[in-house]
Amino acid sequence: MTPTSAAPCSPALVRAARAALDAHLLADGPVAADAPLAGHRAWMRAVKAAVVVGLAGQAGERDAAAASRWLSRLEALQVADGLFATGDNLASPPDSAFTITDVAATVAALRRPPATAAAWVAGAAGTALGARLEEVLCRAVPALVAGGVHTPNHRWEVAGALVGAAALLEGPAATAAVERAQQWLAEGIDIDADGLYSERSAIYAAHVSGPALLLLAERLGRPALSESVHTNLHSVLDLSTPRGTTETLHSRRQDQRDAQFPLGPFLTLFARFAPTCDRCRDAAAWALRLPGVDPVDAVLRCLAEGDAAACLTLADERAAAATDAELAAGALGSSERTWGTARVWRRWGGADWTLVYGGSDVPAAGRVASGLACNPTFLRLARGDVEVASVRLSRDFFGLGPFRATGFHVEGDRIVLSEQLAASYYQPLPVDAHRPDGDYALEFEGRFASAMAFSQRPREELRLETQVVVDVSVDGVDLEVRTEGPATGHALEIAFADGVRLEGAEPVGPQVDRLAAGPVVVRGGDSALTVTALPGGDSSPAVYSPGEAYEFLGGTDAVGGRRLYVTWSSPGTQRVTLRLR
Repeated sequence: MTPTSAAPCSPALVRAARAALDAHLLADGPVAADAPLAGHRAWMRAVKAAVVVGLAGQAGERDAAAASRWLSRLEALQVADGLFATGDNLASPPDSAFTITDVAATVAALRRPPATAAAWVAGAAGTALGARLEEVLCRAVPALVAGGVHTPNHRWEVAGALVGAAALLEGPAATAAVERAQQWLAEGIDIDADGLYSERSAIYAAHVSGPALLLLAERLGRPALSESVHTNLHSVLDLSTPRGTTETLHSRRQDQRDAQFPLGPFLTLFARFAPTCDRCRDAAAWALRLPGVDPVDAVLRCLAEGDAAACLTLADERAAAATDAELAAGALGSSERTWGTARVWRRWGGADWTLVYGGSDVPAAGRVASGLACNPTFLRLARGDVEVASVRLSRDFFGLGPFRATGFHVEGDRIVLSEQLAASYYQPLPVDAHRPDGDYALEFEGRFASAMAFSQRPREELRLETQVVVDVSVDGVDLEVRTEGPATGHALEIAFADGVRLEGAEPVGPQVDRLAAGPVVVRGGDSALTVTALPGGDSSPAVYSPGEAYEFLGGTDAVGGRRLYVTWSSPGTQRVTLRLR
């Protein structure tokens, strides 16, 4: 290997990469291969950290020995067909692709170590490590060429791993890898006109789709893929808060249950566009200071890719010249936007923002399931130092769960959400459907299943129609909830971010209060939000019910923290106001 000139890299990122390597060393210790680091992805991350810190000239012989030991454990997990034996999914080409992406990037860097690399990286130890990693890669490629996927982002991860590997291979193996990647790409990128991938997930945009599509754009000469990533990043920023987090409410993946997702993991994506986009430059500089940065990956890109080094240097220089507030202002700006497919409306400026959501997949699918947007929160907002983390409408209607809008309409400052629910009582079967043995078909009727041949019975429907009108103003929001249907209890749940205190509320349990006779004042920092209800709350249960889909299994999707309930009985109209004092 011939050393090359060292690319500039942020000393702070190098120190953070060294700390990540030290964490791997601490987690490993004198233990068996099935202990803290067990799993092929974890072992490869540890190997990658040792190599990257060595490339930066900050790793010694102890680290080299650890890298060799960790690689042995990775090799032991690779089975005969080239896939890895552990992971979230069995015999998984996409799970293996995550590891092979790291393998390919590490091998490529070892082939071109900078002049300042540690002696072991540029010498025989690094050469041996690179050769072993190449063997791991060569064994895996045929399985990735032939293997399948089961989520949208897996297509791009597998394709990215294949083109990364192809750059290190020759002959038919390289050709087959690129052809398979092109086959996945021929399906079209799952990004809508608003810049959201079909999974709407911040986690997968940051860690999978964005990096993979940029790699594919570079290696295959397809700049349109890069522009897709750029478009998504602007959507991410339009959904972000001054706290340095982006919205996850509309996600179809695991992060829909999180309050919000940090911008730190987007660092290298923002940096990629820093030379030509001031907004992304400020976002990259801001991300450098936020949780979730992968310093090992960032340093590897600096050392192995001249363009990436220049982009991160721009972000580093901007971060040194600006405050957090200045960077946040440059990255976020002030505006209003509607995401039509996801049915999200958001207005933001400074510390204040409002988000209204009506895009749950549950009404159309008729069930809660992995891969669907299931979160029933329909409103979040911040005014001053008070943040309302979630507003949900719970009610007692045949176990069908909380309000999830089926209609979403924006009228200036007013967003109208609507929903129609129906549940049935079933009449006796027609005579010609009778069975003397009483053995009727087991059917699921939308709420529950019974051996009742529901589809053959006349039914009597009960309907609940709900309309939630959200009027947004500078100092808060006005809610109007209109219901038509049977008399039943309703509970509007208002959940707050940490650090607030309530005045004027009626305690009904730990961290749980009810709005009773008069207004409730919610104080946080230097701000106070007043919550009023007209008519005042009644004695309906101040509880959140997730619905039979969760309760049948003893589960819930309830939020925690400090919660305030406004309760009433339908039908009728209930008005609730949240205003900054």
